[in-house]
Amino acid sequence: MIAVAEPPLEFVPRGRQSAAEHPGPHNQTLARHQLPNTEHLLLQRLQNVNISSAGEEAGPNGGSQESWTIRELYDDYEAAEERAARRRQLIERTKRCGPKAAAATQLTSLPQGLLHPPLERREEPMCDYMVNNEEELYVHRNTVVWTQGFNDDNDDGVYRRMCFTSDTPVRFACFLNRSFVRGRLAQMKAAAQSEDDGLTAICVMDQDAVRVYRNDGEDYLANLDFPVSQVWQTSHGLLLEKDSSSALISHLSIPMPRLFSMSHPLHEACPVVLKTATGSTGYMTEPEYSVVFTTEESDLVLLYDAKFFKHFVARLRKVTPDEVNCVGLQQELGQTLLGARSQAGGHSFSSTKHTGATPKAPQASFLGNASKFGLSQSQSFSGVLGQSNRASLGTPLSQLQSSIRSSKSMSVMDMRKMTHVKPAKPIEPEMCLEHIWSENTYGTQREFCEMASRAFIHTDLVGQTFLCYLLARSCRLQLVRLTGYGSSEVQLSTLASTLSAKDAVGLNRLHMIAVLDPGGSLILYTGTVLISKVHITPLLAPTASLATPLFTPTAAAAPPPVSAQSKAPVSVAGCGVGNPVNSSSFVEVRRSSLLPTKAPGDLAAFDEELHMLSPIPPQAVSYTQRQAHNVCKSLRDPAGNRLTLVYATGRMLRIALPLLNDTRLLTRCVATLRQILNPDQFLHFVIRWYSARNPPGSRDYSIEQEWLLFRCTLLALMGLTAAPDVESGESYGRCATPSLHTHFGGATATSTGSGDGSNCSSNSTLGAQDEPKKRRKYNDCEDFTDDDWEFLLLQTTMAPCGADGHSYSVDVHAPLFQMIPAIFFSLHLLYEDLKLDAVFYAALPYLATFLYQLAIDMQLDSYVLHYILDFPELSNRTGKLSLLAAEHGAMMLHQELLRVPAPSVFAQLEHIVVGEEEVLPYSFVDCVNERSRNLLQLVSLVVHGQERLKHWWQLLEIPEAVQANYPRRTRRTITADAPRCHQMVELILAMRLTRRDIERFPAAVHLIVAEALEEARLSPPMGCSMATYELILRPELATHAQLPFLETSIGQPHCGRVYKEDSLSARCPPSGGAEPEPPEQLRHDDMDNMDTKLLRLRFPDDMRVEEVRRLLNSTEPVVIEVQQSPGTSDHEFIEEQEKQLFALCARTMTLPLGRGMFTLRTMMPRPSDSLAMPKLCLVGREPLKGTTIEMQQIEFPANMQMWPSFHNGVATGLKISPQAQDIDSTWIVYNKPKAQANNALEHAGFLMALGLNGHLKTLSFMSVYKYLVMCDEMTNVGLLLGISAAHRGSMDTKTTKLLSVHLEALLPATAMELDIPQSTQVAALMGIGLLYQGSAKRHIAEVLLQEIGRPPGPEMENSVERESYAMTAGLSLGLVTLGQGESPAGLRDLQLPDTLHYYMVGGVKRPISGSQKEKYRLASFQVREGDSVNIDVTAPGATLALGLMFFNSGNAAIAEWMQPPDSRYLLDMVRPDFLLLRTIARGLILWQDIRPDNEWFQAQFPPALRIHLRLPSRDDEPAGEDGDVDFEAITQAYCNIMAGAAFCIGLKYAGTEDMVAFATLRAVIKEFLGFPGTPMGECAGRTTVESCLMVLLISISLVFAGSGNCEILRIIRYLRSRVGPQYPHITYGSHMAIHMSLGLLFLGAGRFTIAKTPESIAALVCAFFPKFPIHSNDNRYHLQALRHLYVLAVEPRLFLPRDIDTNQLCLANISVLEVGATEMRRLPIAPCILPELSSLQQVVVDDENYWPVCFERSRNWHQLEKALEMSAPIDIKKRTGCLSHLEDPDRLKSMLAQTLTMEQSICWQIDSNDLQQFASERMVKPFLSRCLATKGTDLSYQELVKRHQMMLLFYNAVVKDRMHLLPAYLTLYDHVTKSMLTNIDVWQLKLIDAYLSRSQESEHPLISVELIQMMQELFKQEMEDSTRELCLPLREFLSRKRLDPSYVTTVSGPDLQRAFCVINYYNLLPNMLNGVDLSTGTVNYMRILYEFRQLNLGAHTIFGLLKILQALSTEVVTLDEAALLAYTMSTQ
Repeated sequence: MIAVAEPPLEFVPRGRQSAAEHPGPHNQTLARHQLPNTEHLLLQRLQNVNISSAGEEAGPNGGSQESWTIRELYDDYEAAEERAARRRQLIERTKRCGPKAAAATQLTSLPQGLLHPPLERREEPMCDYMVNNEEELYVHRNTVVWTQGFNDDNDDGVYRRMCFTSDTPVRFACFLNRSFVRGRLAQMKAAAQSEDDGLTAICVMDQDAVRVYRNDGEDYLANLDFPVSQVWQTSHGLLLEKDSSSALISHLSIPMPRLFSMSHPLHEACPVVLKTATGSTGYMTEPEYSVVFTTEESDLVLLYDAKFFKHFVARLRKVTPDEVNCVGLQQELGQTLLGARSQAGGHSFSSTKHTGATPKAPQASFLGNASKFGLSQSQSFSGVLGQSNRASLGTPLSQLQSSIRSSKSMSVMDMRKMTHVKPAKPIEPEMCLEHIWSENTYGTQREFCEMASRAFIHTDLVGQTFLCYLLARSCRLQLVRLTGYGSSEVQLSTLASTLSAKDAVGLNRLHMIAVLDPGGSLILYTGTVLISKVHITPLLAPTASLATPLFTPTAAAAPPPVSAQSKAPVSVAGCGVGNPVNSSSFVEVRRSSLLPTKAPGDLAAFDEELHMLSPIPPQAVSYTQRQAHNVCKSLRDPAGNRLTLVYATGRMLRIALPLLNDTRLLTRCVATLRQILNPDQFLHFVIRWYSARNPPGSRDYSIEQEWLLFRCTLLALMGLTAAPDVESGESYGRCATPSLHTHFGGATATSTGSGDGSNCSSNSTLGAQDEPKKRRKYNDCEDFTDDDWEFLLLQTTMAPCGADGHSYSVDVHAPLFQMIPAIFFSLHLLYEDLKLDAVFYAALPYLATFLYQLAIDMQLDSYVLHYILDFPELSNRTGKLSLLAAEHGAMMLHQELLRVPAPSVFAQLEHIVVGEEEVLPYSFVDCVNERSRNLLQLVSLVVHGQERLKHWWQLLEIPEAVQANYPRRTRRTITADAPRCHQMVELILAMRLTRRDIERFPAAVHLIVAEALEEARLSPPMGCSMATYELILRPELATHAQLPFLETSIGQPHCGRVYKEDSLSARCPPSGGAEPEPPEQLRHDDMDNMDTKLLRLRFPDDMRVEEVRRLLNSTEPVVIEVQQSPGTSDHEFIEEQEKQLFALCARTMTLPLGRGMFTLRTMMPRPSDSLAMPKLCLVGREPLKGTTIEMQQIEFPANMQMWPSFHNGVATGLKISPQAQDIDSTWIVYNKPKAQANNALEHAGFLMALGLNGHLKTLSFMSVYKYLVMCDEMTNVGLLLGISAAHRGSMDTKTTKLLSVHLEALLPATAMELDIPQSTQVAALMGIGLLYQGSAKRHIAEVLLQEIGRPPGPEMENSVERESYAMTAGLSLGLVTLGQGESPAGLRDLQLPDTLHYYMVGGVKRPISGSQKEKYRLASFQVREGDSVNIDVTAPGATLALGLMFFNSGNAAIAEWMQPPDSRYLLDMVRPDFLLLRTIARGLILWQDIRPDNEWFQAQFPPALRIHLRLPSRDDEPAGEDGDVDFEAITQAYCNIMAGAAFCIGLKYAGTEDMVAFATLRAVIKEFLGFPGTPMGECAGRTTVESCLMVLLISISLVFAGSGNCEILRIIRYLRSRVGPQYPHITYGSHMAIHMSLGLLFLGAGRFTIAKTPESIAALVCAFFPKFPIHSNDNRYHLQALRHLYVLAVEPRLFLPRDIDTNQLCLANISVLEVGATEMRRLPIAPCILPELSSLQQVVVDDENYWPVCFERSRNWHQLEKALEMSAPIDIKKRTGCLSHLEDPDRLKSMLAQTLTMEQSICWQIDSNDLQQFASERMVKPFLSRCLATKGTDLSYQELVKRHQMMLLFYNAVVKDRMHLLPAYLTLYDHVTKSMLTNIDVWQLKLIDAYLSRSQESEHPLISVELIQMMQELFKQEMEDSTRELCLPLREFLSRKRLDPSYVTTVSGPDLQRAFCVINYYNLLPNMLNGVDLSTGTVNYMRILYEFRQLNLGAHTIFGLLKILQALSTEVVTLDEAALLAYTMSTQ
């Protein structure tokens, strides 16, 4: 019998108190205060009508209105490790999917085993976990209370409490698993997150809805379509069981599906398909089937079939398409049969969606199917269908809303008329229940056909899994064995075992079942094996003892903790307290399934259980009031090791069962036993141990006491009776239990049998080591026993066992006797393994003592010596304590294990390092000495490489052991061809070791492993997991491994998180306080966030960013500097000022375009922020008086501000980054302005900007409708362009419909005529191009081609701004066919190139086709175009369409069309500005031929015309032949062709910062700037020169996009200053181009550049179309809104380094290796824009201040791609002693530190001031101040030496950047300088010695060899001193055959310790010198060496022997005498 772990507590659900205090739902409170009138009352009654069959009062557990569930919260360290390892694997796999792996869509391609790992069994059977906490979900009427905490803390323990209230009573509440709440993809994403998952959720279900609440604040609400009778959780989501009463259609017996599955709170509940044992498939409609049990860990469902009275198990899985079709077919068949095609239900249900496969269901017979739907043959169909007024007959799937929901019956047709609903599609099933097992009821009692009341899955202590279900009326618990649980191959055994039980609950993590037997006792089982009864200590009154009489233990005053009092079996009231189980009951553990496990010895107990043999169940007992207190009625709420007992009175007690053990040492020992014992033996042990560990009355044990108990239990089971430990003066334990004479109140119960351990007393007396009474804490016990004599005798005579005549016999029948060798050997391996973990050093003496004694008993000399070397004090005890003789040995199994010398893990490590071949492999047993194998493998990998990884160890398995029930560990693999240090890292990760584990290794191994890792740190593997880099201490690479999972790069720095700088961090970091910047610092020019750290780093030396900000500021009045000349009147002067203002306004109005580029994507608004638009200020200010000037006197257009306001809105919208979260419909509408017309214009632009950044995808369809229905022209333009850009290239049908409404050409001919503004049509046209970009869709291409040449209609349709319309149609067509050329076969017959050529050069009009041809049959009455096509309208669009269509095709024929005319005659045929477009188109077609040099540039102008460029001077007479030269045409052609060529260079080299292109373009800009005043300029005209100059400016800015080039900035600043009446040719368009150039230079605050993809080039052509508007409302040639399409060509390529230690951005040198190149190219110092990624092979940070980081294609390239995409900083780590480029630009400050770090030799005298250089390193300052700062203290010489040596070690670690090696150095130093050396210290030095002597010093550059040699020397010195001082005891040792106590007694304890250290250090053995014979010949050194060599001794050992001989001969001077001494020694 065992006791509970803590006193039982009265249990009251914690939620009860909260629910009592809770006011309840609001409608009830209302009813309380005022009496509602009758309507109100009626309403309330109607509301609370319950559809379900049970009344409202009957809650979830009949009658009572409260219920609760409890579950445990715990930290399971091992499982957490598992999860972390799995996450690492996931991240590995996702990385291989490519750069976008973080997108959940790709996670689906990952292996299922990773995403849904199989249920792994825990390796450790013992509860080695922390019971942390419990959470409880309590339901009372309408309130649910969710609390966490323990009950026993008087309410202090509850640390979280949440209440939820619903309006109707809550029916069910449960905890949910994460995957259900998250949905599958989100769950996968969460699985790949770096930290552990903390999501929990609950589900609350009332009468009509399911509510799900998550602890992160989200919640879901789903309505229920039917009354639910029960909710079940499975691994696939929830199962909802429909109330069986409502599962029939009213008045018709057509069965409906009864079971529905729900895979996510927002998914629909789908019916579940049932696949029966016979293979038939259908919905689960039978009311006889009900679900008994499911569990969220598994997909097994236990159901009960009431028809056949059987339980059956089914597997829940996804349904297959065939099953869907099969069910759908039945459904249709059912419909046909029932005549559902009658008029009422004619169209009611369309056929099911067939999933590809044709239904193959056999056409069953007519009635066969009818009966399936519950129609018996007797029912006439007419009768069923006669009720035509009912809702038409549906099929099970149609959910029958009509019959259940509608109060009035109506036909489906009527409903459709009302709402125009489509015919309902039936809901497709998602899950299928596949039958896998039926209960075998054959041969069992069938009178009680009952459904199980409870079921659970139980895994026992030996790894067998059972499905248990409780038949409460029969008092039976059925256990069905499951094999393959957790896999898809699960199988159930046919026969069930039975335990008698009134109630039972499974204790999962104790691996036990708590059974309440019919007599009311609580019994623990594991599987079918009884472990023990549980004694419940009484509570206050005799209330709670489980029908067990109370007894008072003897000497209750001070029960000694070790020897828990022996309880004799008292026979009172027929109930045995002790139930002594004789050993006979242990012979066969498995027993008959029906009989209870009780020992036949105790007749009283037998009586008690008699009724169990009877087939008649016991009567239901009616208790008297007094008894009811004592009778436990049921168990509930198991969590961890706690459960609740419910008594007949309704009172509840919460008890905690004891864990199997408390200390790690015992956990390891028990795990070891599990590896070698078979299940029966192991259960023997567990039962004994559990009872001995927790007898009633026991309390917490100390570690020693628990160990003693364990040891005695084990010895007794092995049949060895143990004498007391003679190690300390107190608490001896005797494990033998000689005859019991324990007195209980006078009645003496003596058990039979003398000293032999066969009866081993009762369960409860195992713990009572019957020590002699004297020793037992001097109890006041009067009577003494024979034991005292035995004890005294043992104390005095240490004679060998048996000499005193006592029989310490061996019980050869003990359960574990045969396994003694295996147990001994495995515990020895465990002992060796514990030596390798510093944490376990304290536990070693316990194990050593135990094993030492066993080794003596079994006469294993090598083991005896082995333990004595470790613990010399053991050598005091040499007596055998049990008579193990040879004949006993013969009876044992596995003796071969002990025939080899004692395995020593350190010796094996030494063999590996030295490389000895002839060594026995070291035995490895799974779960016992994992660490030993790991270290052997690691060391052999370092020393010998991968070939010999398995050479030094072997796997030892005992086939029939318990472990065979558990799955095997996965095999480890490492890459064969990787460098050794990388293999090392792989191996360590495969072993799941972290850096902290490595630090727990023994110092020598730590150093060897750390050196290999150090090598990996210098040359890290690429593209590995985060764990890899954490292991090799490269934190910056670990953060890179996380890059692919970045969601947003820019986080709002909130409190509590470390402030990390990113690309948008302000130059001055936010102060500690949260107060915003003072308002005077904010300028509200929408560029307040532009003063970033990044721009300061990129442009540290000047104020260019400030200047750009000044140039683009549109919110302040402009300064008007006009002097009033003496003669002008005030009126004229004011007019003059206003004219100046008007000219300046043209400039101000274009500023937003530039500002939009400058601030592009620089903001992450919070969902609660509303965006403020900066105002567009069009007033002036006089500089001196400060008066404001407005335009009042002069004429100016009224709607001048319309488009500028639009651009202003776009600029603000473009600030929002695409990564911004929560930019959804709500937020967009929330930002809609309420007043002023201007704001509507800005909002229109804002919408377009959101679309360009991809945010309009989230705009709901209703919101789009609301915007469009306002019919605001600008809003429509912005919205259409925005939505098209957001869905670019997707051919989205919704968007297509949206655009078609605004395009006449896409509407049918019969469509209603809509009056749509021209600009909206143009926007829709462009939208179509964007939407179908690159698709080459025939219909769209045909329509667009038609639109290019669309004539003006008769009623003035299409007569304004036709150029813009035709040009946009051309651009759209170019986008749709982008780069496709003539390849799309579908477009061949359209002859696109020819038609476009015809539109380009003109020709006779062709008849119009398409849907609108009727409209344009007549020519326009106003616009007379004649018969030929108007190429002034059609040519620009057609030209660019050809250019884009044949982009980069190199098609010479098409390019020929674009060739500029090379004769003067041909030149007259073409408008000069068309030449500009043709040059651009030609460049696009011959993309590869464009070069940036001047030669190519000049070659674009025909050489034949070049001679006419130079105009003759005025003086000369014009020569005759030149007289007819049209100089104007030629110069204009020159300007335009040059501008076109420049634009081509700009496009091709966009963002490359190509210096050749820069030189070419700068020269031509200078040339054009010089034109005014020259003949060239006069001929060309100022307007032409100006427009071409703007194209040149745009081109050069494109090349330097994002670079902030200063020289271009100067050109822009000069051009921008040309304002005023004196520059009439400088139009609104010029300023637009100038500011767009300025914006391009600083694109997105210097974070972006231009992409080079075809789509980007096309977007640039659209945006920078080289015809700029003349005034602010000019859209004649090009819609102004399209200027913003450049956003589609933007690409982030900013390489932004950040120092990982300070989290600040920094400067670093980077180099790139281009594809095909062999040498690295150094880039400007980062942060900088990288070249185009497709052209790079490698990007390397090669800065001497930082650790190198390399991104290489195909390795870790995706990390770089993701970082650039998110503009995320790339972390780099500073080297020790270096300063950043900002702190130390010329590297002089860190000079000293550098010289120190570079130094090769070692410095022995150190000034601690030198170390201050390194103070920035972590740990340096603390170590200096705490360990080495000794100012003001007097140190002794010893302390000074110690300080000096510590300083040396520390200095070395710091200077060489190896701070992490300091612990290893210090540990080694500690080993050397200990005052009392131990064996482990000696081994460390031996291993280091062996390791370093393998190779030269130079081969270990990464560890400080000299320092280690210094420590070795210190140690050798110590050893030699000891050798000298202890030469006599050593001589004694060497000459004896074996140790005997007399030898030991002569030496003191410390000396003994030292002597054994020397023996170990020199590998000395007893009896070593006996083989040396020096009796003849001369004796000298050489002779001695020769003799020793004959013994095959190592040089090291010989050296030690010589030292001993030398020390012995110190009195004797000559060598001869020394030799003589040696001779005498050898003859002894």
